[in-house]
Amino acid sequence: MTSSLATASTQTETKEALIAYLGAMALAEPIQARLWQEAEITLTQLSVLRVLREAPQTSGRLGFEAELSPTSVTRIVDRLERRGLVTRRREGEDRRYVEIHLEPAGERVLGQLKILRGSDLYRAVEAMTNDERRRLTASLRRLVELARSVRRVAD
Repeated sequence: MTSSLATASTQTETKEALIAYLGAMALAEPIQARLWQEAEITLTQLSVLRVLREAPQTSGRLGFEAELSPTSVTRIVDRLERRGLVTRRREGEDRRYVEIHLEPAGERVLGQLKILRGSDLYRAVEAMTNDERRRLTASLRRLVELARSVRRVAD
């Protein structure tokens, strides 16, 4: 009996957590719409550009840093490269070693986009206490980590 109560409680809490998550995701929709309107770029593409702003990356490292699958990295880099925002360059003697570099046009896009800072979502997170922000960050990172590990096991 106790086991079935725990299972029902877990299912209820899981459902409530997912509903809260979906509510939070909906807050990103206006940000995504503005990104597309202003620069024809997605949040995922923007995160790739931000990673590349730090330093050129191999495809594998970029996928790790941006938390994307190899297929997604290839697709996103192809699109960004067609727009002249990034380039692939072979470095050194080993032709298999290819780095992805942020181009000046990509840097300009990053410089122009201050969309997150003025958003309701930014102001809401800013209004949280330091402890709330740290817990939110830790919980979201844990959610991503668990979801990716579940996906890897399923594949």
